Amino acid sequence: MTPDVHRAFEVLVGGAFTSPPRAVMEVGASHKTLLDIPMFEKSRCVALNVAFDTKSRKKLSGYELIEASGNAIPLESGSFDCIVSSSTLEHDKAFWKTVAEVERLLAPGGVFIVGVPIYTELPTDMFHSTLTFALHGKRYNADFYRFSEQAVREVLLGGMKLIAETIVNRYPSPYMVASGRKLA
Repeated sequence: MTPDVHRAFEVLVGGAFTSPPRAVMEVGASHKTLLDIPMFEKSRCVALNVAFDTKSRKKLSGYELIEASGNAIPLESGSFDCIVSSSTLEHDKAFWKTVAEVERLLAPGGVFIVGVPIYTELPTDMFHSTLTFALHGKRYNADFYRFSEQAVREVLLGGMKLIAETIVNRYPSPYMVASGRKLA
C-alpha cells in the first residue's frame, strides 16, 4: 500500500465518522495495515487474513488477529461499525463471498471502505484497456481481477449507500478507494 492509498482511506474514514467506531476489522490485513489510522485508536481492531507472516504478526501485535478466509469469517453478524479492505479482493477467487461476509458483519449504518485496482482508459494503452499484468500480475500467483469504477460502486458497494469515492492513481496502475454505508 502506498502512502497515497493510506491517506485516501484516512480521508474517507474521517468523512464517514465523527467519533471513533466501536469496532473495526481489516480484511486482508498485513504489515501495511489500515488499523493504524488515528480515528481507530480507541476502537476494537480486528485484523483478518488467511495467514500472517512474521513481519505482519509483529506489526499487528496490538490487534486481534483472525486467520480465516474472507469467504467465511467466523464472527457474529452485525459486530462491526467499520470494515476496511485494501488490495485484497482482486486476489480473492470468490470476492463476492467476501463482500457478502462484509455486509453480514456490518452493523446497520456501518461503513465499508474498499480499495482495489481498477481498469480505465489510459492514453498509453494501445487497445484502450489498463495493462497492469507486467507491473502487478507477475509478482503474485493469485491475482485474478481488476474492477471498473462502476463495479466498485454497484458490485462491491452494491447493497449500500455510496458515501464517497476517489481515484488515487491513474497511471500506470489505476486505483480506487470508495466507501458505502449499510442501510438499516
